[in-house]
Amino acid sequence: MVNFEERVGDLVEKHLDITDRAMLDANFGELGVNSMDAVNFLKTVNQEFGVDISPEEASGFSSMRDLINHLGG
Repeated sequence: MVNFEERVGDLVEKHLDITDRAMLDANFGELGVNSMDAVNFLKTVNQEFGVDISPEEASGFSSMRDLINHLGG
């Protein structure tokens, strides 16, 4: 089984420079990620997982955990 949490955590660390995996449950506002970085990260996630999550859809996620659950669901 694919471990979505591990894969997303690796992307977060590599592309957003957030190394504390506990931050996967933090509200996006707490992560200090600007909108440009967020859009680029979303493009990376789409590419990595072969999905097409729009920025509008992603705006409904309040944390990385929501993104992980969406990918694993």
